[in-house]
Amino acid sequence: MSQAKKEVDITWQYCESIPLILSLHNPHKLQVKCKFCSHVCWGGIARMKHHLAGTRENVGACTSVPDEVREWKYLSNY
Repeated sequence: MSQAKKEVDITWQYCESIPLILSLHNPHKLQVKCKFCSHVCWGGIARMKHHLAGTRENVGACTSVPDEVREWKYLSNY
């Protein structure tokens, strides 16, 4: 992901990319860590948006995210 694109997506305020551990199964995917519950997931920012929004689509819901973040219009579209 380019640095410019990362800066544009406001979701990065609530998570951070973590150093990629090379894996034979996922050599090109990004690992992202939730700043609220420290959950780490593969798949980048899109999966983290599902985690924060609580959709449970391919990732568990965050149990520590504040309601104002979970209900944020940008995330609720996911």
